[in-house]
Amino acid sequence: MSDADSRRGRRIVAMLSLFVTAGLGPDFPALAGIKDASTEISPPCIVTVQRQVESPFVPDGRQSLAEISFRVLFPSVTFEFDPKEDPLLGRCQVNSDKGKGVFSRLALNDVQKGKERLSPRFLRARPKEFSAGLAVESEPTAEDEAAAKSRTAPEKVRLSFWTEWESMAIYWGSEFGSASLPEFRTVFEVPFHDLIQGRTFSVTFPYEGRYPEDKGTWSVNIRPAAVSKQTRSTRRSV
Repeated sequence: MSDADSRRGRRIVAMLSLFVTAGLGPDFPALAGIKDASTEISPPCIVTVQRQVESPFVPDGRQSLAEISFRVLFPSVTFEFDPKEDPLLGRCQVNSDKGKGVFSRLALNDVQKGKERLSPRFLRARPKEFSAGLAVESEPTAEDEAAAKSRTAPEKVRLSFWTEWESMAIYWGSEFGSASLPEFRTVFEVPFHDLIQGRTFSVTFPYEGRYPEDKGTWSVNIRPAAVSKQTRSTRRSV
């Protein structure tokens, strides 16, 4: 279970306890989805996360990737701030379905042990797509504490992104051994107060790999989702 799922589970349990204490009984599902007037929710936005890494051939017997590039799309994301929420359950939230990722490049380095050099191969079919998650990082920050006192959305928070290979793990190898692609995770800072208001944001930062030779970047882009003509017409008629 991911950190986001765990926090969401605690939040649901807390809400159920509150309904029972208040004597709402079996009618509480009718209140699901109702937000307090003090809760701030951003307009829907699109989030894309890209990772591009290259690593040179090193003749030390390692099973490594020469290059890996992928792009993950979260087509409908909202950011939420609830000043009345318990800090342990998270005042700041990211509401999103799983992201859909695709590889654009996945290449292997040769493997050398002693004087013999071999070309490894993938040991199972590479998946065309994979899933990924996005959530507010669980560790509290100074901004979180300040927001709790002022009851306003913090200027900045850290978001956590992670891949999920699930049953689609990627393996490769040679006569010298084998390796598998680990799941990737990164944490980055975003201007949460701006995102709540529907503003765009982009950031690029270095990838820190297993080996010092690994060189690459993470890129994150957050932009408002396009509003359809039908939606705009409906809004004007209301």
